[in-house]
Amino acid sequence: MATTASSWLMTEADAFNQGGFQRDIVGDTPYGVVSGTEKRDVSGVLDLLALADTPFINTIGWGPETGGTKIEWMSEDLGKGYIKTAADIETGQLSVVVGSCDGMDASDSIRQMGEGAMLYYFDSTQGVHAMFAVTSVITNGVSVFISQISTDHDAYIFDSAVCSIVAQSNMYIVGNVANEGSVPKPPNPRDRVLLSNAFTILRKDVQITGTMKSTDMYIVGREDRHQVLMRLKELQRERERQALYAISTTKTSVLAGQMNGVLGFLGQQSGSHIDNSTYALTESAVNTVVSKIWENGGRNLSFFASLAQTAKFTRWDKNRIRMRQNDRKGGGLITSYLCESGIELDLHPMANVPTNLAFVIDTSRPKLRAKKGRKAIMEKLGKMGDFDAWQIISEFSFAFPGYNLGQHGAFFKLT
Repeated sequence: MATTASSWLMTEADAFNQGGFQRDIVGDTPYGVVSGTEKRDVSGVLDLLALADTPFINTIGWGPETGGTKIEWMSEDLGKGYIKTAADIETGQLSVVVGSCDGMDASDSIRQMGEGAMLYYFDSTQGVHAMFAVTSVITNGVSVFISQISTDHDAYIFDSAVCSIVAQSNMYIVGNVANEGSVPKPPNPRDRVLLSNAFTILRKDVQITGTMKSTDMYIVGREDRHQVLMRLKELQRERERQALYAISTTKTSVLAGQMNGVLGFLGQQSGSHIDNSTYALTESAVNTVVSKIWENGGRNLSFFASLAQTAKFTRWDKNRIRMRQNDRKGGGLITSYLCESGIELDLHPMANVPTNLAFVIDTSRPKLRAKKGRKAIMEKLGKMGDFDAWQIISEFSFAFPGYNLGQHGAFFKLT
C-alpha cells in the first residue's frame, strides 16, 4: 500500500492543482484568518480573581458611627485575683513589695486588697502551704505588712514555719475579710484608662471616557458599572487587611494617617497570650495561648490565620476536631477545635495573608467604627471634559476592647 509521510500536512491539499484552500489558522495569510477579523465566542462567565472574602470583619461587624476625630473607649482592670512579689521575701520578713502583674501597675494591683486580706502561697521547694494576713498597707502604695496565720490544721497541709518567697511569685487573694463590728475600709477603686484609635481613609477611583462608557463589552455590559463593582470589592478586602494588620501612623500634612489594627495593638503587649517564640505551630502552643486568654476573661475565641496554619489543626487529636457536615459531599468542613481548657476555638482560614501571623480573638469585643456618614460613599465628580469620574471613600477606625487585658492573643513568628 502506497503511503506518503506528508499526507497529514494541510499543504498537501494544495498539491492537486485545484487552487488554494482557505483554512482556520489565524495569521496564516493569505489563506488563513487575518488576526482580529474572526468572531470570538465568549462564554457568559467572567473568570475573574475577585478576592472579597473577609472573614474577620464579617465576624466582628460594625459598631455605631462617630463624629469625633478619633474613637475612644474606657478600660478598667479588676485584677487577676493575685499579686506578684517584686523581690525575694526572706524567712521572717514581714513586708511585701508588690510588683506589676500581667500589664497591671503595682499601684493598681495592690488595690485588690486592704487590711485583713488573706493571701495564700505555696512553697513548692519545701512543700509548705502558707496563709498570710495583710495587717496594713504602707503609704508608698506598693508595699504591705503581713503576718503569717498560725493554724491548728493538719501539719501535712499547713506549716507553722514562716517560709521564704522568691520574686515574681503569685500570692493569691483569698478574700478581704472583716471582723465583727468592723468599720469602713478604703474602697480601692481601680484606675480607668482611656484608650483610643485613629481613623484610616481608603480611596478608590474610577475614570472612564464617554466613548468607553458607551462601548458594549463582552460579559460585563457597561465598563463603568463593572469597574465600580470591582473597586468596591477591592475596598472591602483592604478594610479587612486594615483591621488585622495595620500599625498606627500619625497623620500629618504630608503623610496619610493609619489606625491600629489587631497587629498594631497586640504588638505592644506581652505575656503568655502573646507568642514570640513558636515557629512551627503546635497543639501545645495553641493551648497555652488559649488557656491564658480564657483565664483573662476571653470567651468567644476565633483563630484567624493563613490556610497554611489552620490546616495544621487537622493533624492533631482527631477527637477534638469539630466539623459541619455537608450532605451533598463526602466528609465535612472543619469549623472549630476543642482546646484543653474546654473552649471550642473557631477556625477561620484566610487566603493570601502573612503566614507568620495568627490571631486568637474574642470576637464579641472588637468592632469597626465608621466616621459619621463615611462608612462607604461613592460620588460622581464634576464634569471637566468628555469623561466621567467617581470617587469611592471609606473612613473608619477599629475599637479593640480587651487587648490590654490579655483577652486576645497572637502568634508572631510562625513559619
